[in-house]
Amino acid sequence: MKKNRLAAVFITLSLFACSQGEPPGARAELDVLVEMRDGVNLLTDVYFPDGEGPFPTILSRVPYGTKSEYIFQPAVGKFFSDNGFVYVAQNVRGRFGSEGLFTAYLEGQEIPDGYDTVDWIAKQDWSDGSVGVMGESYYGYTTLAAAISGHPAIKAISPANITLIREKQALDGAFPLQASGLWTLDMDDVENGEYQDTSDVDLYHLPLITLGEAHGLRDVLWRERVNGYSEAPRAGLESISDFEKIRVPTLHFGGWYDSFTRGTINLWQGISRDSSDEGTRAAQWLVMGPWDHDAMSVHLSGTMPATNIGKREIGSAASITYGETLLEFFNHFLNGEENGFGDLPRVRYFNIGDNDWRYSASWPPEEIRYQTLYLDSDGDASSPGNGRLEVNRGQQQGEDSFSYDPKSPVTITATTNVWGRAAGLPDRSTLLQRTDVLTYETPILEDDMEITGHIAAVLYAATSAPDTDFTAALVDVYPDGYSLLIQEGIQRASFRNVPSAPSNVKPGNVYEYTIDLWATSYTVPAGHKLRLEISSSNFPRFARNLNNGEPFGMSDRIEIAEQVIHHSEQFPSRVLIPVIPE
Repeated sequence: MKKNRLAAVFITLSLFACSQGEPPGARAELDVLVEMRDGVNLLTDVYFPDGEGPFPTILSRVPYGTKSEYIFQPAVGKFFSDNGFVYVAQNVRGRFGSEGLFTAYLEGQEIPDGYDTVDWIAKQDWSDGSVGVMGESYYGYTTLAAAISGHPAIKAISPANITLIREKQALDGAFPLQASGLWTLDMDDVENGEYQDTSDVDLYHLPLITLGEAHGLRDVLWRERVNGYSEAPRAGLESISDFEKIRVPTLHFGGWYDSFTRGTINLWQGISRDSSDEGTRAAQWLVMGPWDHDAMSVHLSGTMPATNIGKREIGSAASITYGETLLEFFNHFLNGEENGFGDLPRVRYFNIGDNDWRYSASWPPEEIRYQTLYLDSDGDASSPGNGRLEVNRGQQQGEDSFSYDPKSPVTITATTNVWGRAAGLPDRSTLLQRTDVLTYETPILEDDMEITGHIAAVLYAATSAPDTDFTAALVDVYPDGYSLLIQEGIQRASFRNVPSAPSNVKPGNVYEYTIDLWATSYTVPAGHKLRLEISSSNFPRFARNLNNGEPFGMSDRIEIAEQVIHHSEQFPSRVLIPVIPE
């Protein structure tokens, strides 16, 4: 039954700040019903600054609850209202009291809803007609959807930790089980519009398509995601038309340990290249910090983020960057403030090691030079110290092999929260005990090595399976043996020729695989070593490849794959390191 479409109920936060977890002193209208073009009402909270107005407005359209502790929207509302903006937080349809059905990422939902909400804002007496839209993760996506809608009141946007490439797809062929995969089961609650309880879900369950059903969960979004897996090779091409439609200045945020590191950079590059508006192409800023998915904005809640990645200290220079930079950006483009933001270089990035911010006109910075390190060993790189990373090509010979059993995958990510993983990254030296992880190391570094840019591993590999995965991780090895992840990647064999359709490999044949290890800015100190880990699983961050070549998610048949990594003059397996020269 439709809710009675009443005008807004005016309530000040101070009346029940304690019960709602909302900040005292902020004037607000809560639970306003904003009607969409199809009659659906979306529950909306509005936070006001002091004064008569009218004011510029900042909008976030969230699926996680405008009053939930998780995304602390009341605190964000106070932050912006204290700085002269109206802040509007809205629950997307089907979530936390908003009417309608939540379907996730479909343009038919978020683009018109974004347009209608901005249109409602622009018509209010308290609005000066200028709207900025912002958000992280899914509400980074709704930010982009609002911009794509083309409403003229939108003057600037700031998406964070997100991509326009739809999340139903795989990452280089691998299904992100721990992150966006499991997220679909969490979000598929149509009765209460909140969350399903997935705490007891067995991620080893097969076939994967029935994971939700087997645990008594609604799984419409899950099945759509698993069934859409094979569309991934062409998904990037589909985003170009969306890039063209974004015609407003954009401030992009991302983190080196986020699940969307690559997507954030691709989004910035895509709009800079493909927007149909020349001014917009020039008005794209990218900020990449030492954050994971949750750490970037937590300071807006009044809690300071951790100042470590694993056991490496990074200081506090990035702790409040998000809020400060948002204010500079929106003041410039919504208030016309001449604060110099428009003249800033287009890229700002944090170097882990130097522990401070750097600026560049491009990403990666023009001054980088790629250093190629070639894999070599005495034939047993699964034994610690046997595998080497060599500067010179031509001295390598032979191969290394291991068995990959999906029943016993590498589980270094099992005990970490993929959304908040940076501070708790585990010591990867434990992987030296596994026979299915090959390790290749440099000698002890005599000088600091600053790695800034995109990292890639090129492997020449053969497998006994019709399809399998290969993983690579670049690791900082401390003098005491402690090993800290710098970046990692994965490549499914059948997805080796993107954008072509997936195709299985011929068992025993040697193929070239380029594994994207994403990007970073990380300085490995003198006295440390650089390690490359090669394996075939990273579970539960990514779903296991069962090695049987059957359609993804539909099988429960497990095969053991015999993997061979070649390193020779004919097959020069290597890792490409982007280095800033001294």
